[in-house]
Amino acid sequence: MVYQIKKLKILTEAVAKTIYTELRANFDRERLQDGNVILVIDDISREVKQYLISMKVQSLSKQDVLKLAGQFDETEDRAKVLRIVYEEFRREYSSRIP
Repeated sequence: MVYQIKKLKILTEAVAKTIYTELRANFDRERLQDGNVILVIDDISREVKQYLISMKVQSLSKQDVLKLAGQFDETEDRAKVLRIVYEEFRREYSSRIP
């Protein structure tokens, strides 16, 4: 299982196709075909989420990850998840700054 963090809001199928092309360049074909790629993103429309599912790419919004982290009983586990998400989003945002 692999993931990629994106700061984008994906609201159209055209943007989703561009992201999918990038995923194909970043990850091997088998991972994509087996559905082992997860896209973590700021926001995504329901229609685009369905489009990506049809391409065997799962997506989680930042809010989904925060809800998931809230379900951990142990504070340390919750902190680990949130730290990873924070670091990955920070790195993605920093890479977009010229």
